[in-house]
Amino acid sequence: MYTQNSKIMDVVKSRYGKDRSIEKLGNNRIRIMGESKFTRASEDKDGNVTMFDFEGGPCYNVGGTIRYQKTNWKIVEIKPEKSKYEELASVVLEVKY
Repeated sequence: MYTQNSKIMDVVKSRYGKDRSIEKLGNNRIRIMGESKFTRASEDKDGNVTMFDFEGGPCYNVGGTIRYQKTNWKIVEIKPEKSKYEELASVVLEVKY
């Protein structure tokens, strides 16, 4: 999952104190990854993921924002990733400035 072009942007905490690493994958893609026993997601009628929620947060929604470097990035697409490791969750957000 980690590539040479990836860049760790920040670490946020869930309400249970678990780290969520945030890494910039490119100009318009951000990955959030961290320990989570379960996640929740919602889809629209076309099967597109519109909400992704880690255990203890944070929760991301299409149309919502993610804040980084004093800038709010608008979330335009959510792509949950399959993890090879139990209790590790990952999601890629397509964003725009």
